Amino acid sequence: MKQLRFSYFQLTFGQEETYLHPERTYQRLKGLGYDAIELCPPKGRYGLGVKMEDYVATHRKLKGDYGLEVSCINECWGEMWDPFSPHYKTLTEPKTADLAVSETRVTLDIADELGAPSVTVAVATHDEITADNVTESTAVAVDALRRMSSDARQRDIRLVFEATNHLEMGKYVNTVMNHKRMIELTGCDNIGIQIDWFHASFEELNPYEAVMDAQPLLWHMHFRDSNSLTPGYGTVDFKAVIRAIKKAGYDGYCTIESAPMVPDADTAAKDGIDYLRFLERIVEYQLDPRFPNGYAVRL
Repeated sequence: MKQLRFSYFQLTFGQEETYLHPERTYQRLKGLGYDAIELCPPKGRYGLGVKMEDYVATHRKLKGDYGLEVSCINECWGEMWDPFSPHYKTLTEPKTADLAVSETRVTLDIADELGAPSVTVAVATHDEITADNVTESTAVAVDALRRMSSDARQRDIRLVFEATNHLEMGKYVNTVMNHKRMIELTGCDNIGIQIDWFHASFEELNPYEAVMDAQPLLWHMHFRDSNSLTPGYGTVDFKAVIRAIKKAGYDGYCTIESAPMVPDADTAAKDGIDYLRFLERIVEYQLDPRFPNGYAVRL
């Protein structure tokens, strides 16, 4: 059975490490046996003044030095998550959707330069979505996603569309089924679903069903627990998640995330991958035809 591939979302180690001392993240992840790193480019106040060309050159060197892949580039959808910022990006209003398309184009260029297979996008909302404006908002979002898809196709990169919870991104398209419907409306075959298990813990009936609902478009996942901490520190049934993705033949990255880092960055990164590897081992026992009798029934 194919082994899962693990990545870590670097920005959750903090802005200083992410943009000023990224070598610390590579050293930590390499030592713990991770396969890849997920990056968030230095945009707006996130980047601490780091120039984009320097950022790309640094990560090109670090991924070579440490033998790690770049699993995904996460397009930052707000400036410090400030919905009143002039740089805030959504998919539901024409002006901010245009900004999202433009900024995603920059992020796709970074993904292309660093060999990342995918770029994360999200709906986000600015004004409240209601019964009166939901059709118009959906039309804006579908148009923006089609333009992003065209840009991504030119670079042979896939977009992974993250389902978010209604408290953080607004009450609109919060489940994987609704993300799937939105993708189907675009008619694009290079847009898939990214499940973040923190968001999913608010919105989905159960994790196993969420994985199955997302098929065959589940291309990337964020493993963040129900309390936003590293896997195992909350209540998400990650064993059910792993059972489902093993059965579905998932071959994307499992990107661990913890915000904040509790009790500290090294422990969170170690506990997350150790916990998920342990669950993966149990799941492989359970899915083996010899389980639980110790032999397979055959003639």
